[in-house]
Amino acid sequence: MTFSVNIIGLIIGMILNMVLGMLWYSPLLFAKPWMKESGVTQEDVDNPEGMGKVYGMTGLTALITSYVIGFLITNLNITSIFTGILFAIILWLGTDLSSLVKNWGFENRTIKLGIINHGYDLAVYILITIVFVLFK
Repeated sequence: MTFSVNIIGLIIGMILNMVLGMLWYSPLLFAKPWMKESGVTQEDVDNPEGMGKVYGMTGLTALITSYVIGFLITNLNITSIFTGILFAIILWLGTDLSSLVKNWGFENRTIKLGIINHGYDLAVYILITIVFVLFK
């Protein structure tokens, strides 16, 4: 087992995660339904106070997500995009789907909000997996 991952894949994966998040939660895609379902207002979004910390932590978690997926791709020796996408879906099913159900069942969050938030995670897993397969 190796703990090293392709540094280019790591950085590109982190950047793609952040860029996709900006698009996913923008008015272009899911901003309005996400705000409605989560109870966030435009005023909340426009308030810059504390956002530096949020974006910093988001960047750190994007880096960690990219590393973990790269680690798994490397150690599972996944070399084809099809197998990589299948792996990303299985990873999502085993990690995010259970969170979606718990958030809906115990926190009274809507399934729609779960699909928006966890759909983003699935898209990220797939993108980062493809990056690491290509840069292997």
